[in-house]
Amino acid sequence: MNSQSRSFRQVLKSIGPGLLFASAAIGTSHLVLSTRAGANHGMIFFWIILAALIIKYPFYQFGSRYAAATKHSLVKGYKDQGTWAILLFLAIIFVNMFAVTGAVAAVSAGLMSTMFGITWIKPPLLTGLILLSSITLLLMGGYRGLDYFVKLISAILLVTILVAFGAVLVNGPVEQVEGFTAPSLLDGAGLTLLISLLGWMPAGMEASTMNSIWMVEKMKTEDYEPNFKQRLFDFNLGYLFTSIIALIFMTIGAYTVFGSGEILEGNATQFSNKLLSIFTANLGSWVYPFLAIAAFGTIYGTLITVLDAFPRCFIRGYRALKYDTINDDISQLQFLQTSYRICLIMVGLGGFLLFYFSAASMIKILELATILSFLTAPILAFLNLRAIQSPIVDKAFRPSKWLLMLSYLGLFLMVSFAFYYLSTFI
Repeated sequence: MNSQSRSFRQVLKSIGPGLLFASAAIGTSHLVLSTRAGANHGMIFFWIILAALIIKYPFYQFGSRYAAATKHSLVKGYKDQGTWAILLFLAIIFVNMFAVTGAVAAVSAGLMSTMFGITWIKPPLLTGLILLSSITLLLMGGYRGLDYFVKLISAILLVTILVAFGAVLVNGPVEQVEGFTAPSLLDGAGLTLLISLLGWMPAGMEASTMNSIWMVEKMKTEDYEPNFKQRLFDFNLGYLFTSIIALIFMTIGAYTVFGSGEILEGNATQFSNKLLSIFTANLGSWVYPFLAIAAFGTIYGTLITVLDAFPRCFIRGYRALKYDTINDDISQLQFLQTSYRICLIMVGLGGFLLFYFSAASMIKILELATILSFLTAPILAFLNLRAIQSPIVDKAFRPSKWLLMLSYLGLFLMVSFAFYYLSTFI
């Protein structure tokens, strides 16, 4: 085997955490929020989404850099900054993990009901069954099983979305109804949608910590340990993947809905039915299976990855409070494995109960979760920036000057926009 072939195989073997990051990101923010953004406001959101992806990029990448440099997740980086940082991180995770799980599971159930015509199972029961099966898969397969499963979903997702996107481009934009005026972007529902999208584009900032945890898990479960360049390639591949899919969904919404007078709202089932019916009406019934599979794959991939990630984040944060130092001795690894299983079941149950008692307000729950992510993103971004510049990170792993400049600019913009949004309530 020549050196080029061996190098290529090593790169392929290093791929994993980046795709898990992409799968966690490519979900509600893409299918629901990006599509609604394009449907309600048109192609102006192309530039908004692109700007969000650029200014937030460094803070997600810092998770990969930190894990490669220290062999620990960003949770250690927070621990080293003080107990206050861990408490902030745990509060953010605790608030998000039930709302995100409940909302994403609800959309998954709505899409499954629409795709397969499972109207004989009520939405709460179907949501519970999806959560139960996902938890069972994670308990049985662990990180390795999740890694393989997400790679399969990503391949199917890419093919089906590209087919649907090609059909949209060939068909062209929908004809606007007479007298159509786009709604305002900086007040009312337009501002709420904008903040929601920015909060979860491409994902909540806690995804940076999730990515660092998955990198550490990959080191433990596989014999091969990628070098720094391979780790960055893995992350950049995942980030590029999620960025392209976000812009594709936004364009699909703009081309098939914007200006037609249609509105994408309602609970999980209503939103799913409306979305797929509009697409097939404009593109033809042949595209329905591709759109349905792409939509369900998008959401379900997110559900199973956040179900895995939130418990891992929470128990590591809790461990950081309990122990003075973070290491990987046998007793602490056993603590992590046992606590992960318990927390996984609790997150699934909590997400289900949240959906069960507020099923009619799925979009509102989603908006609340994304707004909270938007407001807390500068906090985690600041912690990530401090962690990557800590003394335990070797200079070879630290970001370049231009990346640091971009991170400072991004932090300033996120804080400024957060204050602007809060000022609208005064």
